[in-house]
Amino acid sequence: MSWSVIGSSVAGSSHSHSSDPCQDSCFYYVTADATGASYLIALAADGAGSAKFGEVGSELACETGGETLLAAVEESGERAFSLSLASSVLHAVRAKIERAASAREVSARELACTLLGAVVGPTQAMYFQIGDGAIVVRHDDDLSPVFWPESGEYANMTYFVTDASAAEHLRYETRGATDEIALFTDGLQRLALVFATETAHAPFFDPMFKMLRASSDEQTDELCAALKRFLGSDAINERTDDDKTLILATRRSGAGSVVGV
Repeated sequence: MSWSVIGSSVAGSSHSHSSDPCQDSCFYYVTADATGASYLIALAADGAGSAKFGEVGSELACETGGETLLAAVEESGERAFSLSLASSVLHAVRAKIERAASAREVSARELACTLLGAVVGPTQAMYFQIGDGAIVVRHDDDLSPVFWPESGEYANMTYFVTDASAAEHLRYETRGATDEIALFTDGLQRLALVFATETAHAPFFDPMFKMLRASSDEQTDELCAALKRFLGSDAINERTDDDKTLILATRRSGAGSVVGV
């Protein structure tokens, strides 16, 4: 079955009040390999709050990472799934950020961001992550995070693609394919995860997946707009004032097909 996908990045109330830009970005796309098999590619990034151009870094990370993954998957399909591909994404993102930092006459640290990525094919999936946020996947009707958000040495710190040690903190895993997946940045962690048990909070996701499964292609834009309103709602902002990104994708029964960015 084809994928139905929605996603949005929304500024947190702390940034809205200060007129600062949203430092989160996301990318999602459904493509095919040479055999016509369908692949979902999804990335989410969160610009560091202490970075002057964090929003630029996160946008470049998603854009560059997406381009790198698309090229690899369209040429080689699931044969491309490897730690080497994830490392290539990191290398390409770091190079793009370094050029952008040089053009602005600042250090790459001023464009620091986290990065989460997923590619799901017909039988296999690859996941990678640097920093916090999480990728949640469904297997046997249970939702679970692929990696637990990685914190830094101190509270409220994490790791970024611009760190000198970024390669050491690149987490990678290949699994069997999933039919439902969510990617989100750390602004939603306290709503979407149960920290006491290091599990996914299913009641947060289930109503949204249910609507997405039942949607048609024509309803995708409407659902994206609804997701954006939800992420910017008072109910969410009362729980977190941070920027928020959420991508949801399903190819379960009732899902239509969509290609989107």
